Amino acid sequence: MLTPSAAAGVLTVWACAVAWMDLRHRRIPNVLSLGAWVVGVLHLLIVGHSPLGASASSSWLAAGLALLVTLPGYLLRQLGAGDVKFLVALGLLTSWPLTLNSFAIGALLGAAVGLAGRNRLMLLSSLPAAWQTPGSRLARWAASAPQTPQKKRHLPFGACLTAGLLLGLWLTGLPAP
Repeated sequence: MLTPSAAAGVLTVWACAVAWMDLRHRRIPNVLSLGAWVVGVLHLLIVGHSPLGASASSSWLAAGLALLVTLPGYLLRQLGAGDVKFLVALGLLTSWPLTLNSFAIGALLGAAVGLAGRNRLMLLSSLPAAWQTPGSRLARWAASAPQTPQKKRHLPFGACLTAGLLLGLWLTGLPAP
């Protein structure tokens, strides 16, 4: 079995792979999320605790809480099924505090990214007039924003959850390579 710090390293690599797939393809493959479910469940049943050393009850609770906080977003079509499966996998592999911290940090990051990308022109209009010179890089960036609503593209929330996990690992003192 891996030490908790080695498991944190493997968890970090896996979560970064999930984030990369979500950013690149706007999809989290089942092989990544459900494969982690298998690893997490087998580890809990055979060893009796999560790979990071949390009690089995903490990991099962984390998986249940992950469903509780993500299913409403999925039912409202704000989250994809991959996001739900990814957070449940995080719960099975970690503990309930780390899973909820990952979700909370990821949700805040997702909200910030979503708000920042919504309307570039509104952002430009709130800047001082001296920064709004025609032809400036900032003005060209704001003008490049689509003027008509496009097909709704969901935020790659798996990447936000990964950032929340990495920050949570760092805050709890587990090494996040």
